[in-house]
Amino acid sequence: MPDDTRARELAQALSLHGFAYVAARPSTGGWRVSAVDEGPYPVDVTGHRMIDAVGRAAADIARRYGGYPEGGSRCDVSLVRILHGPAAPIVLTNPGARPPAPTIVVVEPPPSAPLSLIPDHAEDTPIDVSGLDGIPWAELSHAHGSAEGIPDLLRALSDPFGDWDQTLDELLGDDLLHQGTCYSATPPALPFLARMITSGALPAKQRLDLCVWLLVAADRWADGLLADADRAAAEGRPPRPATWSLDVHFAVDELVPALLTRWETEPPAVRFALACLAALFPHHGRRIGDQITSMAYELDGTRPGAYLRLADALVRTRDGQALDAAADIVAWDESHDPDWLNAPDLTVAVRTGHVLAEGALRVLSDTD
Repeated sequence: MPDDTRARELAQALSLHGFAYVAARPSTGGWRVSAVDEGPYPVDVTGHRMIDAVGRAAADIARRYGGYPEGGSRCDVSLVRILHGPAAPIVLTNPGARPPAPTIVVVEPPPSAPLSLIPDHAEDTPIDVSGLDGIPWAELSHAHGSAEGIPDLLRALSDPFGDWDQTLDELLGDDLLHQGTCYSATPPALPFLARMITSGALPAKQRLDLCVWLLVAADRWADGLLADADRAAAEGRPPRPATWSLDVHFAVDELVPALLTRWETEPPAVRFALACLAALFPHHGRRIGDQITSMAYELDGTRPGAYLRLADALVRTRDGQALDAAADIVAWDESHDPDWLNAPDLTVAVRTGHVLAEGALRVLSDTD
């Protein structure tokens, strides 16, 4: 909140809503208001969703008073005052009160359907990494400093018979996309991953792993926008993407056309990943729109099928269908934040595309 007056108004509103303990204290750039719901709630999916719904109600109240939600935690209520530290200048207590209990309808998820990595066609051909030494890597950075070691990792990754999984984790998980963060070295490295996929020299599992990392990279832009959306609305400005994430998004955009030419030769698991990439870049993806529709039909009634239905709507830029498909998924997949679909000042494609990208990672963990 911007000042103590607004913080007190919000604290009073949260107390009236039923929170048993509300405190407000100065924080960097303004005031932070915390509200405690003492529960209890069922220790199951219903209970978790009830807690999430109460949190969303508090967030809505904060927005009405010019604030925005930021974080939250779950703990034994006896720890609350310890965690909060010294007494806050504004404290409202409401012993025994509870926020209105939300009605939760638990929707059973559709059955999983393992996506095959067969047929697996790999060619005995070298992978072109020309131009790798023409990039000033020493002037670029990743999560742990200078990117001068990136060329060696990319060369090692181009050998399908080397210590491939460890190299991939170091290159992308540790360095270029560490904890979902993008760096100056991330965009120029991505074209080499696409070359490895389109060369056909890697086995299907390795091609799938690279497609998944490109999907993760492309989605960093939407992830950053969604993380900033509430604060941006409270401050009266457009949401801002995370540093380097837009450059990374554009880099993947340029790679998608070549990747989509692989559709007919790839097994179902890789096709699923390509469908998701196509959905994030529909100006390229519409060329395989009919193939995505067909695959969604074949997997109708399954978890992959639900995400393919969303991909199909995004490729065809049908916002209403995309929202409906994403809302259906969020109803049964509790790992998604329902607030993504209501984030202010963002397009339907950004909001629902993030649901697709996040969910695709879980679907693709089930392959055979």
